[in-house]
Order: sequence, then C-alpha cells, then structure tokens
Amino acid sequence: MPFIYLLLFALICLQPGPSWPAPPLESPGCEILVVTMMLTSWLTAGLIAKAICWQMVRHPEQRSSLVRRYARWRRYHFISLLVAYMALLYLLGWGSVLTETWINGTPWLTDLEKQQLFEGRDVALTIPGKEISLLVPFLVALVLSWERFYLVEKTAYELVHDADRYLSRRTYLVLQIRHQMLLVMPPILLLLLQQILFTLFPNWNRDSYLPALIATALMGATFVSMPILLRLLLGLKPLPPGPLRDRLENTARRLGIGYSNVLVWNTRNLLANALVTGFVPWVRYIVLTDRLIEELTPDEIEAVFGHEVGHIKHHHLFFYLAFFVTSYIFLGMFWEVVKWWITQEEVRSSVSDIWEMLKTLSSFGKVGLLASYTMLAFGFISRRCEQQADLFSAGTVSSDAFISALEKVAYINGIPRDRAGNWLLSWQHPTIAQRVHFLEEMRDHPTRIPGFHRGIFLMQWVFYVTLAYLLWSFSLPDVWKLLAEF
Repeated sequence: MPFIYLLLFALICLQPGPSWPAPPLESPGCEILVVTMMLTSWLTAGLIAKAICWQMVRHPEQRSSLVRRYARWRRYHFISLLVAYMALLYLLGWGSVLTETWINGTPWLTDLEKQQLFEGRDVALTIPGKEISLLVPFLVALVLSWERFYLVEKTAYELVHDADRYLSRRTYLVLQIRHQMLLVMPPILLLLLQQILFTLFPNWNRDSYLPALIATALMGATFVSMPILLRLLLGLKPLPPGPLRDRLENTARRLGIGYSNVLVWNTRNLLANALVTGFVPWVRYIVLTDRLIEELTPDEIEAVFGHEVGHIKHHHLFFYLAFFVTSYIFLGMFWEVVKWWITQEEVRSSVSDIWEMLKTLSSFGKVGLLASYTMLAFGFISRRCEQQADLFSAGTVSSDAFISALEKVAYINGIPRDRAGNWLLSWQHPTIAQRVHFLEEMRDHPTRIPGFHRGIFLMQWVFYVTLAYLLWSFSLPDVWKLLAEF
C-alpha cells in the first residue's frame, strides 16, 4: 500500500497545475461529491466490518477463513476508493476546483492584499503544499475506513487472546498512519522545503547553481536524517540491556559493522519484522519489532539481525540510491524525447482532436513509466539483494536458524509460504519458499556462491559508473531541471 500512496503523490505532483480538467458541475457541486466520497467510504467500510464481525462471533471456528475474506473485501474497498478519488480528480474537476478556486482565487484575500503579498505572482505556484491539499479527501476517507475496520481487527485478535485486550481505537489508528504513510513522508517534506524556499526567495534564477545546490543539500540531509525521522514517526525505543542486546552487540562487533543503536518497534504485537535504516554509521539503526523478539528464539533473532547486517556489509542502501538517481535521469531524458516527438507539428496536427486530453493525461504516462520501471527493474535488483543478505546471515550466523526464522516470521505474519501467481504482493522480496530453496541450493552447492556475488557486484558498479558519467557530462542545474520537467 505505501508504494501506491507514493505513486498517487507522484501523479499529483507531475500534473501541471493549469491542466486539471474543469468540473462538469457548478461549485459547490464538486465539494458535495468530495464529502459524499468520504462518507461512502466510511459507511461501506462499516458494513463490511459489521458483517465480518457478526459472522466471526457466531462462527469462531471459521476465524481464519473469515480473516482472509476480510482482507479480500478490504482490498476491494481500497481499490474502489482509489477509483472514486481518481474520478473526482480527472472527471469531476476536484483538481481544477481546488487549484483555481481555493488557491488561485484565495477568496479570503482581497485583490490588494494578494498584490501586496504575492507581488503579482501566480498564487498556485506560491502557496507551498498545494499538492498535499489535493490528497486530503483521499487520506481522510482512508482514515475513516480504518476507523471502521478496527472492529474486525479487535474481534479477530480477542477470539484467540482471551486474557489479553486489543489496543485502543486511537492507538490502532496512530499505528496505521505511521506504518502506511512512512514511505510518503520524505518526498512530501522535500517538496515542502523546496516550495517554501522558492516562496521566500522568488527572484532566484532556477537555472543557476544555487537552487540546484540547495536541492542537492536538502536531499542529502533528508537521506542522512531519515533514520531520525523514522525513529520519531514509529516511536522506536532502544533495546533494553540484557542477554539479547549483549548477544547482538557481540555479533555486530564480530562482523565489523558500525551502527548507532538497536531499536525496538512497539507494534502492540501485530508485526514480526526487522529492518535497517541509515547511510552513515552514526545515524544508522537496526530495528526489531516487539513480536519478533517475543516469538523467535535468540538464535533466530541473531540470524535475522545478521540478515540486516548483510544489507550494510554489501552497501545495498547506496546501491538503491544510485539505482534511483541514475534511472530517473534516464527516464527524464526518455520523456524529453517523447515530448519532442509529440510536439512535432506534423504529429501534433494529426492528433489535434485529442491534444488537450494528451496534456491532461501526461501525468498518467509518467507515473505508469515510473511504476512499471520501478516494479520490474528495482524489483529484480531488490530480490537479488535480499537473497545476498540471506546468504550473508546463513554464512556468518547460522543457515538453519535463519531458515527457521523465515518460516516462523511467515507463519506469524500470515504470509503464504508460496505466493505463486501473486507476484505483485511480493515484488521486492522472493517468496519464503524461494528464499529457503535458494539457501538450501547454495548450502548444497557452495561453488555457486562466488558467481552470485559477482553478478550483484557488477550490477552495482554499472550503476555507480553510469551515475558518475552522467554527473560529469551534465551540470548540476541541468540534472535538476531534467528531473523537475519530468
């Protein structure tokens, strides 16, 4: 889900402000439709939740099948909400109403106040965060649906935990917002910072080095400080002193990695997971969830810890960064070629009837290009890096313990061992069955391991060298202009 939110945010950011389709209804018709969408989301989520809870209470022996049915209907609800929101944006004029009436119009200001405050500039380009305001109806509808779905989560949990009460509704919503919106926060903050700077300093020449240097510094600061943001958003706490912490610290020293702290993510026993975040050792955290610590043995926890250390030792975070920067520069160059071809007079005249629609829907083409490339290319690279981290844990900690940890984490989180036919659900990770089979194959045929590592090493250096060449060939303002125009 977070990946979809990120794509939706990109879709809105890539849409030129003046090209939002005009509403077919007079205002306040569009606003009424927005409120209707939010209420409908809340009501339909409530109906689904009530129906599932009623069946679960009457037939507790069918809990597992009902939970699967609930997950399916929740997915249908999300897709319906997404379709309704896109219809509001592109067919019913929500983007145009908000951009032109509420922002360009700024009804709360007089013409004289607007002239004095904005010095004749386009207000839509002056108010920072207008893209976020376009997302508000979707986000509100989403949170309202979570408020209803809480009933199912609570009922399902308490059916198998007689002596344990489920977390409160407020805590559940906070956890959902933290977990679901985590991926979207860094780009939103970057966009806001950039827009605030250009609002405060409107006379900057955007083709000069100063804005490019500031944008680069902002991005670098964001990546370096992202672990701190993650710690604040998720409420991460240090792993308490004790045998487990001593064991993990000894493992880290033995493997020779630098990190800032081992943190615990309190998910109220909802998730069993681990992750590593941070490009530099002094703000690098290795994160374990509370349920992972509770359910796994010390050997299995150490093996999972070794997997996260593997990502650090093989420099996967830097590889991912080089991949995305290089790829987006190439995608920007490709899009410039597409724009050049479409704007040729003979091509433009042949599609004159649909020219306006092409301009409006250009953001769909960009997002489609981004999504398909990311899922195919980055999905391939990410799955190979996960296998490399698996190998590192198996080779430096324990192969049997890590395989056992994989199987147990899949069971705890309700992940099917073999998700054949559901590639979209695991595009960044191989299935549990594939990961176990890979480790067993490498254990039985150790001569294949060096070749596997060489393949990933070559991929890394192809991107490093290509990125260095692009940065050497283009000036920094040209690179940022290319990315901005994409």
